[in-house]
Amino acid sequence: MQTRALETLVRILQVQSFSEAAQLQNMTLSALSMQMKALEAELDAELFDRSFRPPRLTPLGRQVAEQAKGVITGVADLHDLANAGAGLSGSFQLGFIQSASARILPKFVTLAAEREKRASFRYSSNLSEALTEQVSLGQLDAAIVTRVEGGARGLHVELIASEPMALAVPVALAELDAVQLSQQVPFIHFRPSTGIGKLIAASLGAGVPPQNTLVLDSIEACMECVKEGVGYTVLPLPDIRRYTDTRVHVVEGALQGLTRDLVMLTRDDAQAGRWRPRLLSLVRAAS
Repeated sequence: MQTRALETLVRILQVQSFSEAAQLQNMTLSALSMQMKALEAELDAELFDRSFRPPRLTPLGRQVAEQAKGVITGVADLHDLANAGAGLSGSFQLGFIQSASARILPKFVTLAAEREKRASFRYSSNLSEALTEQVSLGQLDAAIVTRVEGGARGLHVELIASEPMALAVPVALAELDAVQLSQQVPFIHFRPSTGIGKLIAASLGAGVPPQNTLVLDSIEACMECVKEGVGYTVLPLPDIRRYTDTRVHVVEGALQGLTRDLVMLTRDDAQAGRWRPRLLSLVRAAS
């Protein structure tokens, strides 16, 4: 029996979808269907109810999939024993929030190619909430997101960096105090539904509320508006520094110690625990 078929069965249990499981396993839908039929024949058991479209796991199928997790873990343990110290191996699905994909991902790709030659990586970018859910469902092995209170229940969280939030103001308005600034130009708010956006909203609640707000879904767009004198914004300091120029006045330490924690999320299980430290080291080195 090939563990690859068991891995596919577990993936179907996780995502409850043949088509999504096929995509995550880098298979065609027809290949996945044939693989599952072969597994049923080998076990002489009906794992799927094909009266539904797409097929659904039978109670026995769910039980076999749960048992298969232990088999897969045991095989992985044997590989770890045989390849101790050899580094990461296999295919990893990683997710990055927008700001991390711009600042961390390019260097990560370079370092991974140099240090982890036995591993391959596929990347995606999304909002913190969506990436967190994908890790929970097993669609991603790890995700780099903004820490949100209560947003990663049941997952393992590792801190990558704690970044101070700072104020970016058009240089022509640098002499204005907070009240004057809020009255004269709009506050440029990066997407309030995101992890960063929620931190920004918290900073507004603790300070002088703006009279007008302009909501944008791109950090770069927020900074371009500041450069053009459209308004002012609050963002993590590394993101401000990435896009700033002489037209921007940066006020550090103006937000009473407010920080954005950039974290790596993984599932909190033994299998992830084997490769997590090495992957975390690689992400931190790229940060």
